[in-house]
Amino acid sequence: MSHRSWPADWAARVAGADCSMCATLGQGDNDFVVAVTDLPFASVGLERRSKLPGYCVVIWRHGHVAEPMDLAPQDAAGYWHDVVAVAGAIRDEFEPMKLNFLTLGNYVPHLHTHVVPRYVDDPAPGGPLVWETIFADEPVQERQLRRQAAALRSRLGH
Repeated sequence: MSHRSWPADWAARVAGADCSMCATLGQGDNDFVVAVTDLPFASVGLERRSKLPGYCVVIWRHGHVAEPMDLAPQDAAGYWHDVVAVAGAIRDEFEPMKLNFLTLGNYVPHLHTHVVPRYVDDPAPGGPLVWETIFADEPVQERQLRRQAAALRSRLGH
């Protein structure tokens, strides 16, 4: 068993102290994503360094919340509706073999879901992805990211 442990400031992170996601909401593009759009309950960003075209992160945008069960039922339904809408747009635009949904928050405990398209030639066809295998050292070309973000935005009706 590993000797790793949760950071000493974990409770503060869960409570929203210095939350990097809270700080970037509504700010547009950043080093990690190209902004796609804001939906009623979530902001959508297209990953800059993914080897998997269409990989998006859907982030709860109405204040700091760490876990989906911390939302009121109607907010939780709205959040998952937005996640599913993004997944549908990715499926229609990029035609992946499968979509994976990762709601982690192990490093930044702000409610967000990675919507990860899986392709016939991805790093682990038919199996789980190893996190490090899906990211490239360099970002995808800016022009290509802009086209992809615009296509997703259009499919989402924005």
